[in-house]
Amino acid sequence: MSAWRCSFVLVIGAAGYAVVDVETTGLSAGGGDRVVEVAVVQLDRSGTVTGEWCTLVNPVRDLGPQHVHRIRAADVWDAPSFADVAGALAEQLAGRVLVAHNLRFDARFLGAEFRRTGVELPVPGLCTMRLAERYLPHARGRSLRACCDAAGVPLLDAHSALHDAHAAAGLFSSYLRAAGRPEPWLDLLDEAATTSWPRPVPTGARLVRRGEGAPPPPLPSAAGPLAPGDLVVFTGQTVAPRDVWVDRALSAGLRVNRGYVTRATRLLVAADPYSLSSKARRARAYDVPIVDEEGFAAMITQLTPASGASHV
Repeated sequence: MSAWRCSFVLVIGAAGYAVVDVETTGLSAGGGDRVVEVAVVQLDRSGTVTGEWCTLVNPVRDLGPQHVHRIRAADVWDAPSFADVAGALAEQLAGRVLVAHNLRFDARFLGAEFRRTGVELPVPGLCTMRLAERYLPHARGRSLRACCDAAGVPLLDAHSALHDAHAAAGLFSSYLRAAGRPEPWLDLLDEAATTSWPRPVPTGARLVRRGEGAPPPPLPSAAGPLAPGDLVVFTGQTVAPRDVWVDRALSAGLRVNRGYVTRATRLLVAADPYSLSSKARRARAYDVPIVDEEGFAAMITQLTPASGASHV
């Protein structure tokens, strides 16, 4: 169901470009992965920055490779859902040509997220990574970092959506200067200028940038040491491989449920104690303690190995 209502408006006159970047829980836009941060940097047709927009997004699931995007579950605890900000984001994109470094990735995720709200993403786009073949033939690679280095564009904080969007905007501005007028993609500007876009009804959702969210509630404590035979469950992409932790738990005499949390679960071990995964949500509902890897390692060192350890 869509969380925002909209009618459609015909945009007349291309406003320029919307340079976007998304951080996600993984690589599968068509599967279970979701957007966790989205940023837009607006450029006019000369390549001058005219505005920026950014928010964290609560994906209502675990955050995937947190070591890459460095977003904690506590950061998005108070963040809006994508549906909450879809209308405001649509306003940032309407009438503009979408630009991204590796456009296929960003457009695929934005398209999937908008589709969940009942709206098809109608934006023509340009990829700064593909355009590098024409404008940065001597770049040492096609990553955003390599292209920015070749173009002399600063990239201040990789895998932060807003910083990456600003870097891609600087990169695209250098392409605009090299391309001159009329732009080789004038047809895309014309298409953006006459594309029907959803006109949103504001939801009033508050945008949340990194470090700005309200703190989540305290976690329940582990309430005493583990005992042989206690049932533990794991969730999220831990630093050590999951199988390593399962083996350590079994060697310590614990039982491991690979599937789900029940009322019989003694402990949930999470890559992030504030995880938004379904396992973590169920654990909170059942008052099952949640600990991170470090906390779990400390708890199992107090156990004496026992026989009969098993999977459930």
